Amino acid sequence: MKLPWLRRFMFVSSVSFACFSLAQVPSPHVLEHTTGLKRFDASHRLSGADSRSTVDIKQMHIGDNALASAISLYDQGAKLHHIAGSSRSDKVRLSFYQPYQNSRLEQRLALHFNKFNGFVTQINSVYTVESAYVGIKDVLKDVLVSAVAKYGEPISIADALKQTNLTQDDVPLSSFIKTLSPREDVKNDVIAFFEELRVSRSAKFVADDAGRALLHTGFNRCYVWQTDSYNEVLTLCFFPPNAANSANRGVELQLVDFAVQKKIAATEKIKNELSLSL
Repeated sequence: MKLPWLRRFMFVSSVSFACFSLAQVPSPHVLEHTTGLKRFDASHRLSGADSRSTVDIKQMHIGDNALASAISLYDQGAKLHHIAGSSRSDKVRLSFYQPYQNSRLEQRLALHFNKFNGFVTQINSVYTVESAYVGIKDVLKDVLVSAVAKYGEPISIADALKQTNLTQDDVPLSSFIKTLSPREDVKNDVIAFFEELRVSRSAKFVADDAGRALLHTGFNRCYVWQTDSYNEVLTLCFFPPNAANSANRGVELQLVDFAVQKKIAATEKIKNELSLSL
């Protein structure tokens, strides 16, 4: 007579255990279903030593997993922007907002990633303020102070003069590029990076009020940080506060790591053309 009750008890217990087990399975994060990111595995890591940059922006590194990084930023309260769908997507943008001088400051992070495995290849962080009555000069001052506190001083005009062996008041960017001595494995990429900054033949480094080297190239003004013989480069760029459209341009941090970029490129699928003999 006790057997039916025993079987019923065992059945209820097994169902309860199954329900409990299902409840313990973590549900996928919303970004894991986001078009443009869902093709990646958040647990996938770039293998090998020195597989991520030593410098970071908001704790994001070159070489990190793009999906995992986006999830981390999203969980910190970032707002996700639209991402292009399918395999065309190679960038995800997220924004943080905070009160600023009776207005609102936006920090917009762009994580650029390779299309095959989703590793972050470059990070851009742009700071803009909503109100047209709050000048970009104040934003620039605050971002620069924060950048110096976190990354140390950018290269100085004395550094640039010493590198180029010049004794004048400014340093032409062309002379600076010619005397660069980056690591051999990233030399071509480093030179190409600075050549892209040279948007005008008159581009040059001049001293700011604190003796830092400030690059003047077209409308752009940039401070430069570098580590390990320019293996990693961080720039802080902006338009002069009195220039047209300076508020819309904002203040932008850009981080690149040329050695890690090469490691990421090596993970891309081999693109062999199909050859058929019929």
